[in-house]
Amino acid sequence: MTAFVPLREADAACGSKAVVLGELLRAGFAVPDGFVLPVNAGVGWEQEVPGVLDALGGTSFAVRSSGTVEDGHESSFAGQFHTSLNVPTAEVETEVRKTAASVEQAGAYASVIGQPPPGRVAVIVQPMLRPAAAGVAFTRDPVTGRRGVVIEAVHGLGDRLVSGQADPGRWRFTPDGDPQGLTAHNVITSEQATVVGRAAMSAEQLLGGPQDVEWAIADGQVWVLQARPITGASATDRAPAAAPSPAMTSTVSLASGSPASPGIARGRLRIIEGLDDFSRFAPGEVLVCQATSPAWTPLLARAAAVVTTRGGVLSHAAIIARELGIPAITDVPTAMGLPDGVLVAVDGTAGTITGSETR
Repeated sequence: MTAFVPLREADAACGSKAVVLGELLRAGFAVPDGFVLPVNAGVGWEQEVPGVLDALGGTSFAVRSSGTVEDGHESSFAGQFHTSLNVPTAEVETEVRKTAASVEQAGAYASVIGQPPPGRVAVIVQPMLRPAAAGVAFTRDPVTGRRGVVIEAVHGLGDRLVSGQADPGRWRFTPDGDPQGLTAHNVITSEQATVVGRAAMSAEQLLGGPQDVEWAIADGQVWVLQARPITGASATDRAPAAAPSPAMTSTVSLASGSPASPGIARGRLRIIEGLDDFSRFAPGEVLVCQATSPAWTPLLARAAAVVTTRGGVLSHAAIIARELGIPAITDVPTAMGLPDGVLVAVDGTAGTITGSETR
């Protein structure tokens, strides 16, 4: 093979995600093996696809982006590029093309956060795992910045966690203590949480700096699917919140949930059911929805804060909110029933939503 590069040999032309996975593989981490189509592959790579798939084995594959701007220290571009899971052999070539060309959405996000356009995207092809559970582990608390691993887990594939479609089980793990389950539905066992936590800490030690690690448990093995620097400021990094407006005479508690991005913001609460409601949202309002996807980025960029009914502190909405520097609260089941248009204060550090009466 000449176009595709073995994952463990990935270089800068293979994108940030592939470079890190290659480093993890060489260090002995359990990473699904794969091949990468680099940004400088040129023409004729299609002829090599059958050989790549034969070498990997199996009948179903993961086709994943590896952008040169992806997974950076300042911005993750979480969910902004195209990834396809459970791709059958006959469709891999099509999905590789689609992933390599999917830069328009990422370009819009780059503009929002003041980053240069994403340019070209490398593509990773790996055999598809069949996980019993999957999730994300942060080696720092994403809200407080405290040292220790925060783990979120869902049954099956981890994309349900990032998309906010499932409410995750949550664990906290420190090297000098047993893992602590923070939710009633833990999804994984204490022993599995320990293995995940240790893998995340080992990745931090190898790569340097706090890490956001995507993992999966399949066939009794904890696999590392991705590792990138944690982006977004924690509560300890944020500037102090502004003092309450003197026009506010009293407050009442409206709802609470999981703190997901620190800080306090005030604005009119706006309930958005879906894409058809986007025109109702005005800059500076508090976005309330069930969950977000990359298509919601323009609203997040204009929001004072975001509240979701589902998802965890490691969901798409939470990650993007932290990168944009706005407060976020997830897992607020009653949020869609709050009074639309009311003035609220969202405390993303405490996880509370309060309503304000004005003079």
